[in-house]
Amino acid sequence: MSPSLRIACLSHLASTGAPTGAERSLAELAVGLAGRGHRVLVVAPGPWVMEDELRAGGVDVACVPSRSCWLTYWEDRPWPVAAAKWVRHAWPQVATRRLTALLATWRPDVVHVNCLPHLRGAAAARRSGRPWLWHLREILPPGPRRRFFARRLAASGARLVAVSRAVAAWLEDEGLRAQVTVVHNGTEMPASPPDAAAARAALGVPPEGTCVGFVGQLLPHKGTLAFVRAAARAMAEAPGLRALLAGAGAATFRREIEVEIAGSGLPDRFVLLPPRPSGRDPLAASDLVAVPTLTPDPLPRTVMEAMALGRPVVAFPTGGIPEMVDAPHTGLLVPTGDEGRLAAAFADLARDPARRAAMGGAARERCRAHFSLDRHLDRMEELVSLVHTGEGAGLPSA
Repeated sequence: MSPSLRIACLSHLASTGAPTGAERSLAELAVGLAGRGHRVLVVAPGPWVMEDELRAGGVDVACVPSRSCWLTYWEDRPWPVAAAKWVRHAWPQVATRRLTALLATWRPDVVHVNCLPHLRGAAAARRSGRPWLWHLREILPPGPRRRFFARRLAASGARLVAVSRAVAAWLEDEGLRAQVTVVHNGTEMPASPPDAAAARAALGVPPEGTCVGFVGQLLPHKGTLAFVRAAARAMAEAPGLRALLAGAGAATFRREIEVEIAGSGLPDRFVLLPPRPSGRDPLAASDLVAVPTLTPDPLPRTVMEAMALGRPVVAFPTGGIPEMVDAPHTGLLVPTGDEGRLAAAFADLARDPARRAAMGGAARERCRAHFSLDRHLDRMEELVSLVHTGEGAGLPSA
């Protein structure tokens, strides 16, 4: 894209500890566009752990407090929890007015709204009269919540960017096909795969044996407990196997993980790290990476980051994961929820370093071809340009 544009990115989250994949993806997009000569402003709803990184990358950062609409979960919730989320969404707030005023002052050429829950940001973008796009990183089950969001997406008139074909599928089911473009996220490609032993030493992880890593949010639907149980079963078949867990999560669930590890009979073979700003180091310390998400995972960054580092991935085939893992060439996909098959996959790869190396090399090449950050920036830059000129439907999907 030749002309320099002013691009305002509205973030639905501002984590003060370990950022989510959605936040990391937005930050990489903003810094990447700034590096290509565009003026980029990121507006966060509060103090943000990524602020210094964004400013160092040439991105302006502003804070406008807002509450997102947290009705985008997949699994059922108890009705009091669901009711509380509806009330929290409906409770009056001035975020839309303040965001609209900021956009009127900053005068962007294009507004980018990050993630489906940011209804206040979407309302501000629509009211601003500026061309805008809505970046969607969620998969919703059929039902009233999905229809609720689909009506707002349809009425928005925005170009919708789906991070995977799995995300696009539910949008198309709701009649939004004409608004949707699929653009996969991307990640930086290191010059060569990192040395696992050196990465373990830096983290204080024992260097010996084969390490299977779980890196991401420590949440029930991410399959964290399934990972612990499967890893413990695999250790019985592959005595040199260790397990590494790294991520942020609620203290109550973290205690559940600790109890599960203590009851595994092999607690000394597990390492549970505290939350970290980036998951790259724990991924580098792993010889293979597990992504056992139990609900549809739109396009988990852990998969592409592991691929970029030359690590094979063992995963449940939920959401957009089959778009990433080319089984059995770059990793293994096992039936969702099948802890026995998950354990067998861990043990098989732990015992076969040559196969791991071959899979890791193929994973790097697949990541370079389909999920590199440069490729992602090329496609997003082109789409932003088309939205700016009123041709937002002109970019084919990935």
